[in-house]
Amino acid sequence: MGRIMGKFKDKIEKSSDSVLNMLANENPFDVLYSARNSGKWKVCYDAQGNISKMSWSDSFKTMLGYADDAEFAEVMSHWTEYVLPEDRGRLLKHIGKVDKCQEHEAVFHVEFRMWRRDKVTRWFHIAVSKLKDRDSYPWQALGIITDVTEQKRLELQRQMYKVLAQEFLTTYIIDAVNHKLRVVRNEGKAENANAELAAFDGGSYEEFIEKLCDKHIVPEDRARIKRDVAIDSLMDKTQSGKLYQINFMLVDECGKRCYYQGTYSRILDENGNVAFFYGCRDVSEIVEKEKKKQEEIQERRRQLAEAYETQEAQLEEIRVLNDELEIAKDAANAANKAKTAFLFNMSHDIRTPMNAIIGFTNLIEKNIDDKEQVRDYLKKIQASNEFLLSLINNVLEMARIESGKATIDESYGNAREIYQAICAVFEAQMKEKKLTFNHTIDVEHEDLLVDFTKFREIMLNLISNAYKYTPEGGSVSMDIREIPSHEEGYALYQVTIADTGIGMPEDFLPHLYEAFSREKTTTQSGIMGTGLGMLIVKELVDLLGGTIKVTSKLGAGTTFVVTFPFRITEKIMIHTGKKENAVRDYTKFQGLRILLAEDNELNAEIAVAILTEKGFVVDYAEDGVEAVDKVEHSKPGDYDLILMDIQMPRMNGYEATRTIRKLKEPYKSGIPVIAMTANAFDEDKHRAVLAGMNDHVAKPFEVDKLYDTIEMVLLDPNRYVHNDALEAFREKYQKLGCLCGFFVYRAGFDEQIIYADSDTAAIFGCATTVEFMQFVGGSFKTMVHVEDVFAVQQAIEEQQSKSQDNMDYIDYDIVRKDGAIRHVADVGYKVFNGTEYVYYVYIADVTELDMD
Repeated sequence: MGRIMGKFKDKIEKSSDSVLNMLANENPFDVLYSARNSGKWKVCYDAQGNISKMSWSDSFKTMLGYADDAEFAEVMSHWTEYVLPEDRGRLLKHIGKVDKCQEHEAVFHVEFRMWRRDKVTRWFHIAVSKLKDRDSYPWQALGIITDVTEQKRLELQRQMYKVLAQEFLTTYIIDAVNHKLRVVRNEGKAENANAELAAFDGGSYEEFIEKLCDKHIVPEDRARIKRDVAIDSLMDKTQSGKLYQINFMLVDECGKRCYYQGTYSRILDENGNVAFFYGCRDVSEIVEKEKKKQEEIQERRRQLAEAYETQEAQLEEIRVLNDELEIAKDAANAANKAKTAFLFNMSHDIRTPMNAIIGFTNLIEKNIDDKEQVRDYLKKIQASNEFLLSLINNVLEMARIESGKATIDESYGNAREIYQAICAVFEAQMKEKKLTFNHTIDVEHEDLLVDFTKFREIMLNLISNAYKYTPEGGSVSMDIREIPSHEEGYALYQVTIADTGIGMPEDFLPHLYEAFSREKTTTQSGIMGTGLGMLIVKELVDLLGGTIKVTSKLGAGTTFVVTFPFRITEKIMIHTGKKENAVRDYTKFQGLRILLAEDNELNAEIAVAILTEKGFVVDYAEDGVEAVDKVEHSKPGDYDLILMDIQMPRMNGYEATRTIRKLKEPYKSGIPVIAMTANAFDEDKHRAVLAGMNDHVAKPFEVDKLYDTIEMVLLDPNRYVHNDALEAFREKYQKLGCLCGFFVYRAGFDEQIIYADSDTAAIFGCATTVEFMQFVGGSFKTMVHVEDVFAVQQAIEEQQSKSQDNMDYIDYDIVRKDGAIRHVADVGYKVFNGTEYVYYVYIADVTELDMD
């Protein structure tokens, strides 16, 4: 190959020298014209030095594939149009130099590419010189144009060979005609490989590739190499002077895998036949460096992406915080407005009954001797008291609902009995006001699981409003009927309450369920109302999963249609409620001794007076510490019952009860305890049970309700939580830093969670108890991880079959609302709540203890 390239190089240099010699001749134009692969052209100038004429030789036109002047006009612009755009500027620049030159026989050279008529691109060389006339004035420019495409190719081939020979330690020439391989250079470091290469010098290219693949190239690359470096494939891949590179991996004599790169270039040998120049090199170091570089790039990209994500996350967090701050600001402004409106309305609504109480109290003092008048005043004071208590209860109920602590506490109920009890409340009032009260019930399923308290509150609110806002002579109706239900196991009740009262305008209806919202006609009627009743009704209906709709017309009355989905059950539970209108025998209370623990002297005075009136003997303790002290120092028979206030100084009622239950003597620790507190919510009742109390009465208490509770507790004084294991469980895990809560669970066929505190909700990843009840669907089974359900259910059934009331310690996995799996432990106790047996269960999240 070196000899071939040397010949081409000498030929090109001699040709260049010949051109220079010819241009120095007295008549260079004629000499040049005789040159091979050349054409001539001539430019004539006028007296002003401007081009007056141009002419091309026939050989010039033939070189470009044109036959006559019609096809190739003898003008400069026509010629330059065939020059490639990227070379055109350089050519015109040199022609311009010729035009401006005043030197005799100065020679200008330029090389450029032109399109032939057949669109093939060729390389041309132009040599131009100016000639002078007898007066030494330039009158002609003569030049030759030579097709140097072949010389360019050989020059490029020579340069490429020099580069490749420097780049590769081993190089070959492959004959494309007879497929022979010739080693040009072999300076590889592997001696065994060198010997193999030398053995193939002059041999078959295909055999060389076959042996190279089978012995040295890794299996996964062999088929690709054989296919892509075949002669036919190389002919296609190296068209138009393109280099073809192929990468592969081979195994050296030490068994090490190395990255190699082969490069093919098409050339012409000394006979003008197609051949391929081939070189290969070890690029392992380059590949490894590139890999490392790419890894660094990827790592940098990862870091940048991570930084970008972090920045985006921070920006998003800032955006979210800004949004939250804006929302919080709006909420705070709304809360301030709501608080102002609340205080304004509360001030008005509290002052109204308080003015009546103060005013009628003053009138009683002035008319103390007029018993009939005093009785009338007392009746009105009592009405104001009831309204004031209703207002306070409504506010507390709303606070409970808005805090998410309101839960559904279902128990057995008979629809017809509930219906009759609600009707009985209003029968006398309706007659007294001369209102027609129509009521009907038509249901298929009467035995239900109902949160009777909330259902009764909804009904009483709606019927009470109908009663209040219907003038004398009007009518109020309540219709309860069962409509088709699409949910198995549930009865869908539809309750319609209608009246012929004062009604409401249509534009007020969208505001009906807003706090302190009262329509103008209701405020003008002089009827007292809190404006909270309908809001509570709507919230309670939603809580029970029902719907409520209203239609009303001013002056014509109002109709409410409420639907409730109630769970169907069998009549397997004993309902122990007191019969309506039954006459209580107070003689059974004569001589019973009660310890009253109450820190408020006025409340204590009222309670003592009410109790002693019915024959009770009352002892008084100012707080929990004194109550415990009196019990500790008591003798058998000193106390038959304890009425325990909850919020007292030094020791509250819960702690006092727990202390009493831990006393050694059964006649002391077993004394029935009834909680008396202004805390009237379900959670307070359940906490009282867990503290060991028998029952709960809300203050200000209804006297009959107090007597009912005392009577029921004395019938079964042993009905309270005895098991110290619950309290020990709570104290243990709270000291260990575990989150500990409790829930109330009904076992059996109608198993259901009927209450859960906020700590239990937090254990399951819920913000409120309402959210928790919705999450678990009210079922204990859904609380437990699917893999532990069977074992836990079996453990519960075994414990329920025993005669003992306590439930042993069990532990299991749960799935929180956020999907996290946590490990919990629980312990429980069975209690009869007056209607059914339920389990009070303490539960603790012990996941972190397991990790330790």
